[in-house]
Amino acid sequence: MTTRVAWLSALIGLAVALPLFAQTGADAQLERAAERRFRSAEQFYAGGRYGQALRDFEAIVETMPESRLADDAALRIARHRFDVEGNPAAAEEMVDRLFRAYPAGDSIPGAHLLLGEIAIRSLPPRPEDALAEYERVLTVGGAAGSRWSFAALTGIAGIASDFMDDRTVAGALLSALHETRSAPASTAERFRARMLLARTLARLGESNAAFGEVAGLRADLLRVIRDEAADGAEAAGGAFSAARLAEEARQFATLVSRYQSPGGPAWRFAGAIQPPQRLDRPLRVRVAEGSLHVLDRDTDELQTFTPEGEFEAAVGVEDPRDFAYPDDGAAGGGAAVPVVAAEEALIVGGNLVTLRLDNGPERLRRIRALTVTPEGYWVWDDREKGVFRFARSGLYLGRVPHPRLNEVHRIERHPAGHLIVIEDRQGVLAFDAEGRRIFHLTRDSGFPEPVDVAFDALGNFFVLDRDGPTLGVFDRDFNPLVRLEGEAWSGGAVRRPVSLDVGPDGVLYVLDESTRAVAVLR
Repeated sequence: MTTRVAWLSALIGLAVALPLFAQTGADAQLERAAERRFRSAEQFYAGGRYGQALRDFEAIVETMPESRLADDAALRIARHRFDVEGNPAAAEEMVDRLFRAYPAGDSIPGAHLLLGEIAIRSLPPRPEDALAEYERVLTVGGAAGSRWSFAALTGIAGIASDFMDDRTVAGALLSALHETRSAPASTAERFRARMLLARTLARLGESNAAFGEVAGLRADLLRVIRDEAADGAEAAGGAFSAARLAEEARQFATLVSRYQSPGGPAWRFAGAIQPPQRLDRPLRVRVAEGSLHVLDRDTDELQTFTPEGEFEAAVGVEDPRDFAYPDDGAAGGGAAVPVVAAEEALIVGGNLVTLRLDNGPERLRRIRALTVTPEGYWVWDDREKGVFRFARSGLYLGRVPHPRLNEVHRIERHPAGHLIVIEDRQGVLAFDAEGRRIFHLTRDSGFPEPVDVAFDALGNFFVLDRDGPTLGVFDRDFNPLVRLEGEAWSGGAVRRPVSLDVGPDGVLYVLDESTRAVAVLR
């Protein structure tokens, strides 16, 4: 990402506003007819009667092209083509028509926003193209911004966040929150933007500023509660419910405070979760959507618990090797869907996804490790000796660059996009996007038997070692923060660990094969 805070601020502050689309030759009677048809179309659309709505929008574009609402109707059609029909080519065709027919229309920023969304949701994603379109939204919107400015700025922040370009994230979010107050973003969307800003400031080491944003979240939360009351019970159950946002704020405040201790972060044993079904060969533990998930290799079961240890469900999976959960389940308000590596395929929410290389018939047959990424999945295959990228549809996207590796039993994606592996002989390694080694925790460096790695919500890097047992914590640039060794740090509950994960509030969950339980450390 090449965007920087100073440049972004200059872009927003110095852009010259374009004049609104001027009506030429459209008489008052025609304009009133266009307004009636536009209102009718929006009512049809709100009621889910898309065919009738589109006919009205198309009638405005075709028969009333000089109306001030013609470009708005064209944008509505393009939006429908992409958002509902899932046809990006048709959406881009309508946007191109809008650009040619209404170069000064007030919907031009919205059209650029749509192109940005199409680019970032392509397979594979095109973040550079999306970033350019979001920046055009700000440029053509002028110094006062447009009703699409907030979405463009949060889009820039989201792209930069994927690449850990924290200063760009902070600049975009500050502009979104403080320079686009008139933009039609919901209070819940503003809450999430402020939360991301707080996390970004914490990653930059600005803990006091991060806590200041958390304090500001309280006022935002009150507005969300007010909106829920106005909209009824349906809103309360959605992805942006006040209860959910309040819990996110609490977890974040707990997480940031953990790293403010002069002696470094520390955890205390807070109890163990004992699965009701005996774990014969516990393999991995993961936290997702407020629940705890444990995979057992011999019983072929994925068990789910509440954070308090109450059993929720068990799903049978034949011959599992690894599993992961997407981190975007909350965005859609739905339940988290497990992705299980099962020797020759992935099982996604109960559906089998076969992974083939290139366009040929050859498929992966010895899948041993898996991680979920923004574009889809990274998979280690023990026969091919490589990490391969796939879209969520199963489409092959290419190989992740790295030097030759042999026996890999864990892979993860660093928030900045680096590949993290645990290799049986070499230890823990990290490679950048070009395959260059940027971090190496050898077996001679106090971590002789690493078994798992994880990241917290601030990008801090955790390494769990069976010997000792030992827990190492590093910041997002791999600088050491703390090293805990021996059974004392876990109250003796961790003896022969096999896996760990970090909850959104910094709580550790360590799966132990000796006790066949999950130790919880707060």
